[in-house]
Amino acid sequence: MEIKSKKRSKAAEVWRRMKKSRTAMLGLAILVVFAAVSTFASVITPYKAATQQSAKVRLQPPSAEHYFGTDGFGRDVFARILHGSRVSLTIGLVTTFISTLIGGFLGSAAGYYGGRLDNVIMRLMDVFMCIPTVLLALAIIAALGPGMRNLLIAITLSNIPSFTRLVRSVILTLVEQDFIEAARSYSTPDFRIIVKYVLPNAMGPIIVQATMSIASMMLLAAGLSFIGMGIQPPAPEWGAMLSEAREYMRTEPYLLFFPGMCILLSALALNLVGDGLRDALDPKLRD
Repeated sequence: MEIKSKKRSKAAEVWRRMKKSRTAMLGLAILVVFAAVSTFASVITPYKAATQQSAKVRLQPPSAEHYFGTDGFGRDVFARILHGSRVSLTIGLVTTFISTLIGGFLGSAAGYYGGRLDNVIMRLMDVFMCIPTVLLALAIIAALGPGMRNLLIAITLSNIPSFTRLVRSVILTLVEQDFIEAARSYSTPDFRIIVKYVLPNAMGPIIVQATMSIASMMLLAAGLSFIGMGIQPPAPEWGAMLSEAREYMRTEPYLLFFPGMCILLSALALNLVGDGLRDALDPKLRD
């Protein structure tokens, strides 16, 4: 009797196992909604509605005309939430991507070569990690000035050390493996070994860390905008919207509720997906 074994690709196998987690699927569904909303925000409502001020309609509660009400300047909160999602998601994705690239490069070099290069890179990372992430980001923005570009630079630089340490720790467990020694014995260039053999085997922890870091970076951006060091008005951003709503906390609580709920849901969804990926990529949990 011939038994045919169906070999699934690694990505298909991870997806099959991840689908078994209801919480991960819930988080993924929430992320899909946010992604769709940010993509089609201009189709749903024009950007002008998010920035146009009108004293006639200021501080109106949620209604059929203004789904989430209006703020203290008469701007439509629903439009600001939609277009603010673009800013928040862009910050999370861009800073995570750049931090992963730079941290992956530094961590790979430190873990693979070791010696003096490892000491120099890791001591530099230790210096950055001695400073709390928020304080480091604040110092960078204070030096460069507030704004979208400087906010991206500050958040990226403050998160590179954590990715560097993670990649280095994973690389250290791989460089002594037999398949790496075999590649070296064939005089394979170091760069090719790192790209073709080392990094692909280290992608699991890196992907999980990156997924969870998106939520952390979005929260950091919202916090910096809340204290006036991030996105500047009138550009819509969830943290800045919370800051503007502080003075209306008792009389118009909806101004705090909607942006706060968006921050909560997006961070929760990303963490749920990250937990699901961690379980799906863990070889100890394979059935």
